[in-house]
Amino acid sequence: MNGLNSFPDFIEIPHKADIAIIAYGQSLPELFSHSALGLYQILGPKCESQNEGEDLIVLQAKDIETLLVSFLTELLFLAEKQIKAEIGEIEINDFALKAIIVKRSNQDFSNFIKAVTFNEMKIIEENGIFHTKIVFDL
Repeated sequence: MNGLNSFPDFIEIPHKADIAIIAYGQSLPELFSHSALGLYQILGPKCESQNEGEDLIVLQAKDIETLLVSFLTELLFLAEKQIKAEIGEIEINDFALKAIIVKRSNQDFSNFIKAVTFNEMKIIEENGIFHTKIVFDL
């Protein structure tokens, strides 16, 4: 739970065959960061080890939902290489993203996610809070 706010970073919700979360944030960068936390919660990293250095993720998309799916897909690609990304600063302008990440080697993840989907995804802003449902294909 975010200490200054009355909403959680994300919550895991039931889904038919896959797994889903609803992520929250007071800004789009915070929503993206909390979405990444949800992804890693589902992956269930077993043991982090050494710092593998910083990296910059730069993405552009046709809309904000595609940008979020692209961002999470990049993190999933790193996870397949046994790397967990700690999210640093995220900038989002229009449909472009720049994110600084710290890469940490990981011995293994306890779960496997095939893909981040667009299924039921719509980023909504209500009363200054952004939220979206994200379905992960297992």
